Amino acid sequence: MEYSNIEQVHWEPSQACNAHCPMCDRNQNGGEVNHHLTNASWTYKEFLNSVSTRFLKQLKLFYACGNHGDPHMCEELIEIFRWIKDVNPDIRILTTTNGGARKPEWWERLAEYSEVNFSVDGLSDTNHLYRQGINWEKLEDNICAFTDAGGEAKWTFLVFKHNEHQVDIARGWARALGVKEFIVKKSGRYINTASLKEKEGHQAQFKGGFTQYLEQPENPKYQNKELPKFKELETKYGTFKEYLKVCTIDCKAEKKKEIYISAEGHVTPCCWLHGQPYKWWKPTKSGDVHEMIGDYDLINLKKVRNIKDIIEGDFFQRVKDSWKKIYWIDGRLETCALKCNAGTDKYDPFTAQWQ
Repeated sequence: MEYSNIEQVHWEPSQACNAHCPMCDRNQNGGEVNHHLTNASWTYKEFLNSVSTRFLKQLKLFYACGNHGDPHMCEELIEIFRWIKDVNPDIRILTTTNGGARKPEWWERLAEYSEVNFSVDGLSDTNHLYRQGINWEKLEDNICAFTDAGGEAKWTFLVFKHNEHQVDIARGWARALGVKEFIVKKSGRYINTASLKEKEGHQAQFKGGFTQYLEQPENPKYQNKELPKFKELETKYGTFKEYLKVCTIDCKAEKKKEIYISAEGHVTPCCWLHGQPYKWWKPTKSGDVHEMIGDYDLINLKKVRNIKDIIEGDFFQRVKDSWKKIYWIDGRLETCALKCNAGTDKYDPFTAQWQ
């Protein structure tokens, strides 16, 4: 991965969020906030000082989302987007959000600079069962404000057993709100990432108690088609982890010519590698990715101030070298094997979310 080849950036504007989604690494199953996080956010001044105009001019896509926060929690998000567009008028800016914060006037302003993918998992009686803490009326007002101002909106609907009966109704409602595209998303998050074992469902928590039990939809057309392959690979290789030791790795980020920039300023090849040391069930910054990073200051754009040095530095090279390894002790990264495995036994629930 070379600096001059980068065409896309996946950027996390903020670690802060107004929701408590149970399958998000930001919190413990929707409850207590992840102790690794500091609610870091980018400021306009930091962005101008860290991201060069030369780099922005070579980009085709600037995607605001992240591992832990919601972009609309970044106080100076629109000011940053305005500057990006001033530097590169042809760049495409896309923001993914729960849409449940800010006033409608803010969304009207955002419509001038960014497309928005609203993550809405149901209707007024079900959306909050996953997007915990989101007020439906406020969400609707914000979507309408954005689309009425000419904003290009998408609605991504994450399907569970408790909302699968509403998919077609929501599709029609999205059209009524001025949304241009409705996307059905089929979750692959029914594998325990700590144990690498299947799980039937996911127990949500909120404000100290159990809430919704999240189950896969019953209708096969809303199920992630890759999930049954997990058991097949366990049977073939003995354990799924044994499969990850030997599978071919074909990096998705490298193929997309994309890098990830976190709210703290860390630059990594992808969001998965950055997020691995931040799992709430692990000790603070631990694991194979953490060990490979070593000195986080050396990949922190807010400190290095030169993205080229980071991309062409030791960490990115060590990641690429690790793809040829077989054993974890030799430096093979489990995250790379899990997310970007390839070949005849390819297991890719991430891509299958949209198939």
